[in-house]
Amino acid sequence: MFDCCFLLFAVIFGAIFLYLKDLFTPPRIKEKPEIQKKDYKKDTVYLYQYKRLKNCPNLSPFCMKIEVLCRIYNIPHEIVECTTMRSRNGLLPFIELNGQHYSDSDLIEMRLKSHFKIPTLPDGLETQSVALSKMTFFHLFHIIYRYKTSEHKFYETIYQLLDMPSTLSFLILPFVKASVGKRFNARSVGAIGDFEWSELDEFLHKDLEVIQNTMRGKFLFGDKLTAADATVFSLLATVYYPFHTHISDVLEKDFPKILEYVERVRKEVYPNDFTL
Repeated sequence: MFDCCFLLFAVIFGAIFLYLKDLFTPPRIKEKPEIQKKDYKKDTVYLYQYKRLKNCPNLSPFCMKIEVLCRIYNIPHEIVECTTMRSRNGLLPFIELNGQHYSDSDLIEMRLKSHFKIPTLPDGLETQSVALSKMTFFHLFHIIYRYKTSEHKFYETIYQLLDMPSTLSFLILPFVKASVGKRFNARSVGAIGDFEWSELDEFLHKDLEVIQNTMRGKFLFGDKLTAADATVFSLLATVYYPFHTHISDVLEKDFPKILEYVERVRKEVYPNDFTL
């Protein structure tokens, strides 16, 4: 009896100790993963991202943003498609540059601008560019992905990208949809709040109006592509080209000017890379 009580006390005490240790241990930044490209070329960006689609360079706007940046500014780069490798924060994309690992698309953009000496926009336009990019990925992104992840085709596309056997799709796809859909919904709600579809549509129109009213010339800030174009185009392209969604209807009906802009960017950056 005494042994049982002592064992129970030891288990409880051990659990409390581990809880308190975890509670009072400051969070640690994960170590960067091992560099994959050992024989790298100097000043060449190795971009690790999801597999390509036939009708869109990537399903992830974050991956496409970095690729578009490289193309706009003629940065030497190589695409590395991967399904299992992830960055330090567990996501894609990540890059390797001169033997260094960089993750998070915003941080990658900053590193590319600094390393390759990409000039800023003049006359306060750089501030507007940064603000527009933040609105696009920190607000509009979550609205768009609520619509995007409500489409069954989205999960079919993910299933195909994971190279899962088509014969088992009727069994596995419902689980993919349930797990991924729940995660995206929670992420959206946590970022901007929980809203009805009609309310989300109001937000969607308002954000698209901001983009439309910003446009100065062929592209967002004139007749040359900039980093802001990489951000805005990538988000809209990944929801318009792969498959039909509510966003497609809104762009075609209410924002043809933006849709024309998206097409101009596509022809400039990806003239022969994917078919519609």
